[in-house]
Amino acid sequence: MVTPSWFVAAAVLTVLFAPTVRYVSPDLGVGTYVVALAFVLLLFLSVFLHEAAHALVARARGHEVHELALTLWGGHTAYGGGGGPLDAFLVAVVGPVTNLVLAGAFWAAFQPVRGDASIAGLLLYAGAFSNAFVGIFNLLPGLPLDGGQMLESAVWGGTGNREKGTVAAGWVGRAVAVAVIVWAVGVPLARGGQPSLTTVIWGVLIGGFLWQGPRRPWRRARRAPPSPTCVRPT
Repeated sequence: MVTPSWFVAAAVLTVLFAPTVRYVSPDLGVGTYVVALAFVLLLFLSVFLHEAAHALVARARGHEVHELALTLWGGHTAYGGGGGPLDAFLVAVVGPVTNLVLAGAFWAAFQPVRGDASIAGLLLYAGAFSNAFVGIFNLLPGLPLDGGQMLESAVWGGTGNREKGTVAAGWVGRAVAVAVIVWAVGVPLARGGQPSLTTVIWGVLIGGFLWQGPRRPWRRARRAPPSPTCVRPT
């Protein structure tokens, strides 16, 4: 399912990526936005494959997949049918692994045109970078990211108590949120410089997302098994 908010994200990302395309090929004119949109579609195809991997593993483990959606923040997959910590861990880990494999594939395809100022090279490089970012970001140990669900499952499996896993993953995620904001703002100041506005914006967005992330999982910890929800700022 493609939600209406996806179209908002696609339009914004197209506008943001257009200057990069214009720098590589200044004579494209209106074609600049066509190439930028091609990158956005490529990115969301990667997001779809990430979510499809969640859904396929969930079904393979005997769960019913209720929803697979592309949204403003990336996408999410919801499944039900019970299951234990191993199921939750396997369903969560396959998403980031899919993106890291895609990043490797894009990077390998980029090598023959490396050094060429070409549209193909730009798209391949951008595909490698964006998939690496999505894969690594989703491995951060904070709910509702995949890394948070993996930590939740590990604690759940070790203690036999799912609620303890949810609480632990939430607090670790909040610690990561603080670390991200400190890195974005504090490190440049400590070195006597000024933090980049772009870095600060991303740091605050990611930190705020990780800080707010545990609220819903904490509320539902006693009611239902976790459903993977992967949100990917790009």
